[in-house]
Amino acid sequence: MLTPLIRFLCLCQLVLLLQGCFGSGASTSTPLIRKASSVPVNVSPEARADYQEALDAMKNGDTGKAKTLLQTLVKNYPDLSGPHTNLGLLYYREQKMDDAETAFLKAIEINPGSSVSYNHLGIINRGRGKFKEAEDFYLKALEADGEYALAHLNIGILYDLYLGRLKKAKNHYERFQELSKEQDKEVEKWLIDLDRRIKSR
Repeated sequence: MLTPLIRFLCLCQLVLLLQGCFGSGASTSTPLIRKASSVPVNVSPEARADYQEALDAMKNGDTGKAKTLLQTLVKNYPDLSGPHTNLGLLYYREQKMDDAETAFLKAIEINPGSSVSYNHLGIINRGRGKFKEAEDFYLKALEADGEYALAHLNIGILYDLYLGRLKKAKNHYERFQELSKEQDKEVEKWLIDLDRRIKSR
């Protein structure tokens, strides 16, 4: 049986590993997308090249270069959601939560299908103790992409540790495991503990 403190420390370690890695996952594959309602305008090859260079810099850990490129793209192409999302990820990594929130909110204003932005807005709100808002953002992330594993993990954590909705937590942890390339051993332990707690109710 895992004590609440041990579970929380394991949770923090797992989330840092999953959310902090720019080398894999959705953070480096956010499309360079415009508002669906806007008049299509060709993005210059230079802008596309700069965006790809920014993503490569993020993947390689060159935060300064990535941020400079993304800030320039946001300034020159404010109706593209990809640069806003990835700039938000950089701010999030630096623990600049207000700046990250602003960037993610702008991204979903431009692109209501930005599951990465919704997911991180959920994390930010959970950290502020705004659990209802966090739940809403996670659900929107899953509405945008029902197979987004990290959103399943994060809403599972919210239901498990913060809201006490154990059956819902179990469903999302199980879905996270199904969508992951490999079964996560920590989440498997959480599922065993959840089964025990559900049965004891």
